[in-house]
Formats: sequence, C-alpha cells, structure tokens
Amino acid sequence: MNDEHLGIKISQFPNFPISKPPILSFSYSLILSLSFLLAGCFQPKEGCLDVRATNYDVSADDPCVDNCCVYPAISITFQHRVVLPTEPDTAYTMRYDSIYPSPFDPTHYFSFERSRYFLTNFRLVRENGEEVSVSDSLELETLSGVSFVTKRSFAKVDRDIFQASSMGVILASGFFTKIKFTLGLNDLQQQTDPQSVPTGHPLSITSDTLIYEEGTGYISNRLIFTPDTLAGTDSLDFKFLTPKEVELDLGGSVEVNRGFNLKLTLLVNYMAWFEGVDMVNDSPATMQTKIDSNLTKAFSVTEIKSE
Repeated sequence: MNDEHLGIKISQFPNFPISKPPILSFSYSLILSLSFLLAGCFQPKEGCLDVRATNYDVSADDPCVDNCCVYPAISITFQHRVVLPTEPDTAYTMRYDSIYPSPFDPTHYFSFERSRYFLTNFRLVRENGEEVSVSDSLELETLSGVSFVTKRSFAKVDRDIFQASSMGVILASGFFTKIKFTLGLNDLQQQTDPQSVPTGHPLSITSDTLIYEEGTGYISNRLIFTPDTLAGTDSLDFKFLTPKEVELDLGGSVEVNRGFNLKLTLLVNYMAWFEGVDMVNDSPATMQTKIDSNLTKAFSVTEIKSE
C-alpha cells in the first residue's frame, strides 16, 4: 500500500524531512578522524638550521634550542723539516739531537735541542686584500689584573706535538689567495696570568716549563741548539719575544666552501732560520739577531682543503 492509498501526497508537505543514505556522512567523519589522528602523531624535527654550520640539517622543521650547531674551524698540521742548501729539492724530517750541516758552512755541523713557539691571529685574505679572521674570542687577564679579549686563535708548535692545532671558528666562504698569522704573542698575551687560562689551552703552563718564566712571562718563541759537535760545547738558549707577521701565498685562488672545515698543512724549514749564521765566528748575540731576522722565512703552505 502506498501513500496515495492513504490519501496523502508527499508534495503536500514540502518541509517534511526525507531520509537519505548515511554513506557520505560516514565517509567524511572517517576522514576527519584520521586527519586529527595523523596530526596528533606528527612531531616536528629539531635540528641546526644555520646554513653556515657543518651540521646544517635541511630536513629539520624547528631550530634546535640547545645550541646544537657546530661551526667550521681552521686546523693546521705542521711538517717539521730540514732542507739542506746542498739538496734544495729534498726535505728531511727535523729531529732533535741529530747533527746537520750549517747553511753558512756545510763542513760545520750543529744540532737542535728544542724549538717551541706560538702562532696566533690566523686570517684568510681575499684577492682584494680583505682579511677574514676567526669569529670566536677568549677573555684573559694579565698579571696586573687587566682583563682583555683576544681571538681564540692560538697554536703551540713543536716537532714533538703531533696533533693538529685548531685555530678557531671561521664563517667565511668564497675565494682566497693568501693566509696571514702572527709568529709569537702580542704584549698583552705575553703578560697573561696563567691562572686565567682555560685547561687544555695552548697557553696552559701545566707540565710545560718551556713557554713561561717568572719575571718574563710567556715566551713567544724559544730555540735551544748546540752550535758545534765538539765535546763540551754549551748549548745556546735564544728567546724571541717580538711578534712577527707572516704572509703566505696559497699558490692561486682557493675556494673555501660554506659549512666545511678548513684544513691547512704548513711546512716549517728550520734550516732557513740559520741562513747567514756563522756558528764559528759570530757571537751569540749576533747569531740571535740574524736568526730573528730569518724567522718568518721558514713557513710555506703545502696543502689547503675543505672537509
């Protein structure tokens, strides 16, 4: 029996609700529920979002809140060598207590006992002469109580120190043609109170009796050698306290990439220090003056790369 048999027509009740299949309503509810569920499961990834950092994370959503970014640093590895005037194409490993011919007189022999010195204030130089130094700094204090801030760019060099020296964080990128650094310490650095130096820093005097003396302060560059092989010859202990600027060509334009550590290898030819030094006839004072004028001649760049 239909509605017409009852004498009723649907059209007579235009507002009468008509039931429809619940399929579409159910599907929409399901999708909405799944969306809320997925949104609740999503966890934003934290990471380093500084493109200058070595651990820059392109997949991170939010910057890390615990200073997780690690920035590129310059490290230097040293090759301690002796290049004899008679063999200019050969570089021998410099060894303490071995005998070497004098550059002034190859028939005269001498030996190294100790050489220890500081390199500071490392910079990269662009072709236009612009210098870029490390970005991090260190606060120290002199023996008289004066606080000062210096670049965290120190290396203590000795042929018996084998690990690479970190010269600090550098954020520069682009092309560079030279490097510059200071051989030695400036006046404030020489008068640093050892108690203000962090543990493990190159200026730490713990277990190191060569780099510091009471009344003198830090010794920028110390060279101890025996000028003759004759028995009973006393060694000479030279202390060079005046800092010197060193500028080295990179052999062309070298690209430094953003976010990469810079690794540099320097060759030190210790024989260059003794050019023109007559170890038989020169007085110790004359020898020290001549060596002092030769100090910056010993360095050259053998490799520079980004990693």
